[in-house]
Order: sequence, then C-alpha cells, then structure tokens
Amino acid sequence: MLINQTYFIDSCDDVELNIKRESKLEYRITYDDSKQMEAIVFIIGGFGANANISFLDFDREYLAKKFNIIVVNVFYHCFSARPSIDEKYNPIFMPNEKDWESFCEIAKICDMEIYDHEKSNFKNCIRKLDERSKQIKHEGRLKKDFLINLSCDFVLPNNEYQNYGIMAAIDHINALKDIMKNYPQFKSLPKIYGGGSYGGYLALMCAKIAPWYVDGVIDNSGVTLPHLPHLLGRESECGEFAIRGDNYILLCFVKKYWTRDESSPYFLSDDNYMIRVLLNSKHLSLQNEKNQNTIFISYHSAKDEGAPVEHKSNFYEFCKQLGFDATLHIVKDENDVDGRYIKSLEHGLRMTDRALFKKELPILLEKLKNKTFNMRENSISYPCKDKIFTFKDFKDRFELKITRL
Repeated sequence: MLINQTYFIDSCDDVELNIKRESKLEYRITYDDSKQMEAIVFIIGGFGANANISFLDFDREYLAKKFNIIVVNVFYHCFSARPSIDEKYNPIFMPNEKDWESFCEIAKICDMEIYDHEKSNFKNCIRKLDERSKQIKHEGRLKKDFLINLSCDFVLPNNEYQNYGIMAAIDHINALKDIMKNYPQFKSLPKIYGGGSYGGYLALMCAKIAPWYVDGVIDNSGVTLPHLPHLLGRESECGEFAIRGDNYILLCFVKKYWTRDESSPYFLSDDNYMIRVLLNSKHLSLQNEKNQNTIFISYHSAKDEGAPVEHKSNFYEFCKQLGFDATLHIVKDENDVDGRYIKSLEHGLRMTDRALFKKELPILLEKLKNKTFNMRENSISYPCKDKIFTFKDFKDRFELKITRL
C-alpha cells in the first residue's frame, strides 16, 4: 500500500544573520510498504517548485510506484520563492516606495485613479493597470507591443527570506534525521539527493555540509558559483525573475537581508560567499576525507548562460582527481537534445525532476546495490577567509557553528 505522510519539525535558525526562525519545517514522504526499500531519495525542487504542490505529490507517488524507494520533498527555507496557485505557499507582491511612486506615475499617465491604500493589494493594482493598458492600446494611443516596466518585492509566507543554500541544505539533513527517528528500519539504506537548477545546487550543497549522509547526487544544471543577485537582491539592481503579462513586465526581488554594507549586521562577507561556493578544491578535499564514496551525476548544457559549463567541468575534474565516482553529461548541441528527457539547450535543459530521476536513478541504485549505509554522527569544518564554518550533528538535530580564525 502506498503511504503518504506529512511532517512539521523544528529545524535551523539563521546562524549567519542571527535571525530566529518563526515556522516549522514541512516535509512530505511517500513509499510503498509492500516493497523492499532500496534507498531514501530526496527530490529537491528548484525555484518555482511551489507553483503547484499537487505536481510534487504526483511525482513523489510516481517514483515511489516505479522504484523501491522512499521519496521525500522538503519544503525548505525560502521554498516559496515564486508565485503559486496554493495560497499557503504563495508570496505577496509588495512594492517599495520607489516601486509605488513609479507605478502611480504610470497610472496617472494612463488616466487611471489609484489610491495609497491600494498599495497593500499590489497584485490587484497590476491587474487594473493591465486592463487600462489594453483599453488604451485598443484606442490606438499605445503601440500594440508596448510593455510597461514595473517592479516589486516578493514577501514570502512564514516571514521567510532568501538565505540562499545553507539553511535549505541543513533543512534536508534535519528532515533525514527525523525520518530516521520515525522509520528506524530505513537507517541502513543509501541516501540520494537530486534536482534541477537551484535544486541541483542544494543536492550538491547537502553533500558538502554532511557528506556522511549523502551517498548519491543527481544534479541537473546546478550552479557551482552562486549568483550574487540571488544573495543581494535590490542592492545588485538585478531582479531574480520577471513576470510577463500582456501589457507589462514585472521585475521581482525576493526578500533578502544580505548587504555589502560593512556597517550592517547583515553584511555579506567574503566568508559567507565562500561557504556557498562548491567549486573549491580545498573544501572538496575536506569533503572527500569524510566520505569518498559519494557518487555524483550531473547534466549541464554547454550553452547555459546562467551557470557556465566551464565551472561545472572544473568541479567534476576536481571530483575525479579526488577519486569520486563522478559523471558529467555535457549537452553540447542539438544532436544531444533527445526530445524525451532533454528538450532544449537552455538552463535546466527543460528536463523535469521526474525525467531526471527516471533516467539516472536505476543506474545509481545498481551501483549502490547490496551495500549497507549506517547512520553515523559526524562533523566537518570549512575554513574560509576569516571564519570557520562547522556543520555537525548535535543530538537529534543538525546545525551550523561559526567561529573566527
């Protein structure tokens, strides 16, 4: 029988910024209790995975039926970073003062009345402006292809914000530890993590912060050098994504605290950036000392503009030099686009997480077959510029400690 369970647990606070978490961590688990389990598999959704939660549930059930595995989705910190049809996981559109002033000026030009109290429902304001723009175009006062440029912040549910990488990866390890507490019969199974884009990056980050809990990684287009705009937001003047309507483009900035202002308590130091970098030979060597048996599999487009393939190639070269079983599939040109799994040369290859696991999980499970993977507590420390980041087991939790060199 197919078992579906949802759990809410305590996880990590933001140790770097000294911000206490206000909400529980949610994770969902699916498996068929009539089967002999072969692995615990974390499907890590990237940006936009919150768009329709039923899709996650469907994919989890599909993989649990197809393979002898426990399938897990972790709704990690800042999981709801894109629009969603599910209100619980849907951020709020919130303009800052400059955004609002610009919007009001555009509304005035369009002969549309707007009031300050409407700012709290910016999404409805955009809808009204869209309708008014359509009318003006119909009257011939605007070109048909003209788009109004708008911008706003994305305020996430549960008062979350973009920490980028660290808290989200720790959340997966805390979910794993809770699964082991609730299902001790699964302790000897291999643990596999994978996903696309940011989900692939998080899978690789899990292997960095807790290598003894990661036996396999299946990644599609994950970055190895994080984009600064994803950490700095408005300060970088580069929005994370844009929503395109018929008559407008809305540039969105996910809520963040990080800044390069050294006088701020939220200063993004070189250390904070370095710990998020995967392409670091010294850190990979330390990771290898804790577990040299992790198997890495990645797909990456040679035409990926958002995550240069050279960085991923260098990462895999380091992995191979250290003795890891590491396979990088570079999608070079249209001849490598099969239309079934790989559907384009753009970032993410238009390959779904379900297709990624369907293609690579059988190969990985075969490599891990008949091996025992016991849970064992451990810790790992990464020196950065002026700080040491130590990730460690502490009783039933996994946590980060930061000390100065």
